[in-house]
Amino acid sequence: MNDPDLLDPSAPGSGTGYATDFAAAPAALAHDELECLASLYPLPRIEIASGRGAWVRDAGGRDYLDFVSGIGVNALGHAPPGLARAISRQMRTLGHTSNLYTSAPSRELARSLTRATGYPKVFFFNSGAEGVEAALKFARARARARGLPGRDVLAFRGGFHGRTAFALSATWTPSYREPFEPLMPGIRFADFNDVDGLSAALDPNIAAVIVEPVQGEGGAIPARREFLVALRVRTSALGATLIFDEVQSGMGRCGHLLCAGHYGIEADVTVLSKALGGGIPIAAVLMRDDVASSLKPGMHGCTFGGSPVAATAALFMLSRIDRPAFLSRVRRRGRELGRSLEDLESRHAAIAETRGLGLLRAIELHADAPFDAAALVAAARDRGLLLVRGGERAVRLLPPLTVGRDEIEEAVRRLDRALGSLGSPGGPSS
Repeated sequence: MNDPDLLDPSAPGSGTGYATDFAAAPAALAHDELECLASLYPLPRIEIASGRGAWVRDAGGRDYLDFVSGIGVNALGHAPPGLARAISRQMRTLGHTSNLYTSAPSRELARSLTRATGYPKVFFFNSGAEGVEAALKFARARARARGLPGRDVLAFRGGFHGRTAFALSATWTPSYREPFEPLMPGIRFADFNDVDGLSAALDPNIAAVIVEPVQGEGGAIPARREFLVALRVRTSALGATLIFDEVQSGMGRCGHLLCAGHYGIEADVTVLSKALGGGIPIAAVLMRDDVASSLKPGMHGCTFGGSPVAATAALFMLSRIDRPAFLSRVRRRGRELGRSLEDLESRHAAIAETRGLGLLRAIELHADAPFDAAALVAAARDRGLLLVRGGERAVRLLPPLTVGRDEIEEAVRRLDRALGSLGSPGGPSS
């Protein structure tokens, strides 16, 4: 029987071992992309042909340890047993209904998420940016319904919330914003983790505050607890909506189902996406009753949001991740990765800092390092390790939540060799 969920002994990482000479073969680049794809990514890119767990194989047959995980999407690794079967079964029964109707998977996902998180209401979208866009709209609707005087939104320097108009307006990175200005009005920025600066940033004209508990694209920078506590207290006093963007930090990535569990703080609205669908696009905006009560039929909608297939994928992911033993293991693996990166920092002068929470980690390079983050990503790729940048000088490590201790150790060895190849003092020469 050809079951796609059964382990293939020829799958990536299953037969090569860790001694493979990854520098011997070039990466398989898809040069034909240049003919037909708009150049909004650096082209050509590696063509990934298959994946299993923490490993992928490119079209040329070369294996890599994948510590990008689809930028945090593949929380259970590539081709997790059972997911393809669940999606296929649902697709054979009911694939799409539109938002004019409901389906059993969508309703069950709503019930499961509210039970798991404590939020009483949820609404579904397709992507993190779309979820953030909706959360900001809902916050302004709530401010109007409550008769608040202002509609401004406070976001934070270093934050990333998406590429759609409202989400981009609340994103700090100037290079993302400038080509599309003027953006949405009424957005302010303050310094992340600066409690003292909140006094000047928050006033009665603020309708919403949006913050990532861990700034993902900013370089895996965790919020300080006192900072999030101050935000919760001050937004409550103003009647403003506190929004947690957990698109990257949520769904177990930081060792709790919601990263907010580390801090013991509940926002008025939380946005989930990425790992929620395990590769099938879906987002969930979780909200308190006083936010939901300000919404009326026709104010917002989403054709594909919470489709039967996407909801089935999300139910599968939630059922695997929201388990105490699984999340405890993620926290343990996160500590192991953190300690390994700290050891790497002690041996490489180019590293300014290692940081993160759970399995959302990063290393930041000194400003005067002899190479930049992009060069380190490329050097690691040449040694069979896939990483992704975060911020100006940081490189993120986002392994699947199912990563093994031996895979963490092997990834750090490859990163060590990559640093040494770039001339990092204290590192190996090759």
